[in-house]
Amino acid sequence: MAVFSFLLGSMIGLACALIGWLVYDMSLFAGIGLYLSTSILVGMALVLTTVHAHDNTGHEVGA
Repeated sequence: MAVFSFLLGSMIGLACALIGWLVYDMSLFAGIGLYLSTSILVGMALVLTTVHAHDNTGHEVGA
């Protein structure tokens, strides 16, 4: 699941970087920094929500 979280984060980061670079006229290095920060933050957020949704035995935790 973590691999898919980071892939989704990478796709969202790429979209943010391209929009920032092409539409908002950011520099290329600022776009790369936006890509890296967005992809890592989204990926880690999805991994952490998955970890908190399951206990140590792998079962889902109730609300």
